[in-house]
Amino acid sequence: MEAFWGKLDIDLFILVLFATVGIYRIAELLAMRFLRKQRPLKFSSKKPEIVLVVKDLEDQIEGIIRSLARDGVFERSEAVAVIDQGSKDKTSEILKRLSPKFGFDVEEDLRLDFQKSPFALVVNCNGLNVAEIEAYIDGLLL
Repeated sequence: MEAFWGKLDIDLFILVLFATVGIYRIAELLAMRFLRKQRPLKFSSKKPEIVLVVKDLEDQIEGIIRSLARDGVFERSEAVAVIDQGSKDKTSEILKRLSPKFGFDVEEDLRLDFQKSPFALVVNCNGLNVAEIEAYIDGLLL
């Protein structure tokens, strides 16, 4: 037994020990990441109300609305209101045309009364493109 302890290099032993623990921890984290089920949020039975405030988005607004509809945002929300802040282009007309098809409200002022849901979600999309808005909304509602 003395021969074994005499040949044991303590530095090598510590290195192997930490390497083993590290590999185990990485495997554990990967297993947790890929095998665990997502737990629903405590308020998952409640749906948010979403307010989009837009101005002069004639070239982008239809794509934004269609992408939100494709991702199921209107179905997963209690209500969606789009507020046009005095666009000088055809944004308001496009919103009014799309509103009946997708089921959102179009408002032209900021006086909204949210009482269908216990909370409201307001998203500032100023300066964002369609892909950035999609990614943000997906992150919030999934």
